Amino acid sequence: MKFNVEVEKTSSIVRKLKVRVPAEEVKSHLDRGFMSVQKSATLKGFRPGQAPISMIKQFYGDDVRHRVLHSLIDESFDAAVRQESLSPVGQPKIDTSAHKTGEGAHDHSIQEDQDLVYTAIVEIFPEVQAKNYTGLKLNREVVSVTDEMVEKVVKNLLDSQAQLVPVGGGLAKADGTSSSRPAEKGDFVDASFSGGIVTDSGIEHREDMKGSRLIEIGSNSMIPGFEDQLIGMRAGESKTFRIRFPENYGAGTEISEAQAIANKEAEFNVTAQEVKEKKLPELDDEFVKQMGYESIADLKAKAKDYLVRERTQESESKLQSAIVSQLIERNPFDVPSALVDSQTQLLAKEWSEELKRQGYPEKVIQDSIRGDLKTLRSRAENQVRASLILESISGQEKITVSDSEVQSEIANQSKSSQIEISQLEDFYAKNPGRKGDLEFRMRQERAIKFLVDKAEISSVEASEK
Repeated sequence: MKFNVEVEKTSSIVRKLKVRVPAEEVKSHLDRGFMSVQKSATLKGFRPGQAPISMIKQFYGDDVRHRVLHSLIDESFDAAVRQESLSPVGQPKIDTSAHKTGEGAHDHSIQEDQDLVYTAIVEIFPEVQAKNYTGLKLNREVVSVTDEMVEKVVKNLLDSQAQLVPVGGGLAKADGTSSSRPAEKGDFVDASFSGGIVTDSGIEHREDMKGSRLIEIGSNSMIPGFEDQLIGMRAGESKTFRIRFPENYGAGTEISEAQAIANKEAEFNVTAQEVKEKKLPELDDEFVKQMGYESIADLKAKAKDYLVRERTQESESKLQSAIVSQLIERNPFDVPSALVDSQTQLLAKEWSEELKRQGYPEKVIQDSIRGDLKTLRSRAENQVRASLILESISGQEKITVSDSEVQSEIANQSKSSQIEISQLEDFYAKNPGRKGDLEFRMRQERAIKFLVDKAEISSVEASEK
């Protein structure tokens, strides 16, 4: 199609295109649009397909002009970015004299005798030419596993198989039952509570300060001081107390409800439905065999192997994080917001799914995501930067992934996931984008390995956990 385009570089990653489609091109598209409608239009007094164009314009003019306007913009924009060798990211912001993106209803004043003129503001992929990426000075933590670390894994295993049982030693009640002994630090209190903010006119009760949950005294899962108030309570007892929310409550989040009650005094009424304590199983041969181990010695040996693998992975992860941090510091450039937005949405989705698996209600999940949005966006931006830099390094160092290597990786996936390789091959054949993602990940991993091989690495002691 015929068009003219002028490109203005408004920043390193933003281009403003002024596109003009001549009137004869507009008329040609409109004529074709009206004739297409004429072929199937049914108007009173005319046989199907026989209504004159003047009537078609009268009855279908707005609809045809709407479709032709958007068709002309789409076609000319695509042609313009190809002509100018641009690589757009996300959707462009299109403005015409009668319509500005995001400003609601608009008309479609496209006429046969007028040029169509519009501006398109679009982000493009940055031209990243990675520099100073060899000879990075890095530290690698030396992996060591102590007996104390092994004992901690064994203790965690016992803890995971522990049972919460109601505590005894309480007082006799009038109905013949007994209460529990007073709750102590380390106990679990099955509590129901409601609360509100203390005001000059009384207590302003709030729904978000009401609920029921199992609270471990000393876990610091509640606001400071709340769990201390549970110490000494027996099953069935109720208690009213006042406590002040921390000054920084809700800080660093976008949850206005939380920020609004920071440093304010609150009053809570709590009922201890039940007081429970944790009973650990005995560490003996019977227990370890039930857990799938041959003996206590076998359990500890496998616990040590697990720790070695875990700490080795952590060491490599820290090394890679240090590589990424240095690359970002040495290679500043603007990042398209569309890429950051997309990655932020992906991280938010992953975080939401993780919280869902942990059983959190939808409102808590959404509040958490809103509160962590700045952090998620910062992580997303760094991930996008790192990917673009690593891709630049892959290009400069001619780091590639062959088809046979991709096939080998698919075979590894089949083995680890216990999914038939034919199923995976069929999945990637039907989803070429996913296969492209796999190749991209493999290429980035090779770029990281290249950087590690070219780095100056010192060994340091790993920090205790």
